[in-house]
Order: sequence, then C-alpha cells, then structure tokens
Amino acid sequence: MSRAARLAALALVLAALASGVLAQTGAAAQRCAAAPASRLRVGMTAVVSPEVGRVNLRALPAVDTGIEAPLYSGSRLIVLAGPSCNGRYRWWRVETTRGLRGWAAEGSWERYYLLPAADADAQPARPLPQPLDVSCPPGRPAPRPCPLP
Repeated sequence: MSRAARLAALALVLAALASGVLAQTGAAAQRCAAAPASRLRVGMTAVVSPEVGRVNLRALPAVDTGIEAPLYSGSRLIVLAGPSCNGRYRWWRVETTRGLRGWAAEGSWERYYLLPAADADAQPARPLPQPLDVSCPPGRPAPRPCPLP
C-alpha cells in the first residue's frame, strides 16, 4: 500500500471516530434536555450550595434508589464521572472528603444543588447563578421562561 493510500485510510478512520464522538455528545445532550445547563465537569471540585439544606448521595443516578448519605450545605465533593441523565436531573458520580462515593443531582430549574467550588468560594456580594440565568439565551425579556432549549 502506498503512503498516500495509508494516509487516506488513516484520515477515514479518524473521521469515523470523530463522527462517533460527536454523535455520542449530541445524544447525551438530548437525554438531558429536561435538565438545566450543567456547570460541572469531571475532575473539578464541587460544593453543595448554601441555598439547599441537604442533597442525597445515592447509590445510582435516580431519585428512587437508595440513599448512601446526606450531603449538607458546604460539603466539598470531587466529580468523578458523569453526567448521567435521568428524568429532569443531571447526575454526577462524586466522592466526599470522607471517601464516600455515589451519585448526586446537580440541580433543578429552581436552583443548583451542586456548584463549582470556585463559584461557592466567590465573594458573598456576588449572587449565585440560577439555572435560568445559565440555561437561557441572552436577550430574553424577564422573566425568561425557557426551561427547555
């Protein structure tokens, strides 16, 4: 096989892999269409929002699964994996500072339950972002009713 033919074959393989990755990314976005925009990423530190009293750490990413432990406001977590979309929630696999692992919902359309640590550590004068602020396109008149993209 000539060098040009090998390069062409390599280009086709790379294009096929890239299209598969893009298709999976689009499918994941479709499954989470009912959830607000995500602010978390794998590897980042998250904090349970001061606006919620408690978030449940669950065995699986669903509200009807067992509760492993309560996570209280200010609890720090490492985001291990995710998201997993189930119903109207975007779930993240997290680990607590005590080493407990499980799944926690990022938030609802009313408020975020989990925040990036950088936002939670920001100055108190800075208001916490709300799901509609992050999820809605700019320029919508207030109130901006756009729970679905």
